[in-house]
Amino acid sequence: MFSDIGPVELFAAIPVALLVLSAPSIVAYRRRVQRLRPVIVVNVIGAFTILFWFVALFMAVSMRTRDPDPTLPTGGHPGL
Repeated sequence: MFSDIGPVELFAAIPVALLVLSAPSIVAYRRRVQRLRPVIVVNVIGAFTILFWFVALFMAVSMRTRDPDPTLPTGGHPGL
């Protein structure tokens, strides 16, 4: 199965695999969760075990987010 993979395909597959493995950390960062470090630690330590990857993903989507910056207007348009 993997014997047909050439160097070009392997070179293209590595960034895709790294993106998929780091998805829980990216989700947690984009959601602005309050405790980002534990999600990153679980993701890095358990990235190659499917169970801990799902644990990190669950943490990323279920943790509380930080409060929005009170100095910005609520519409998201500064200065309006």
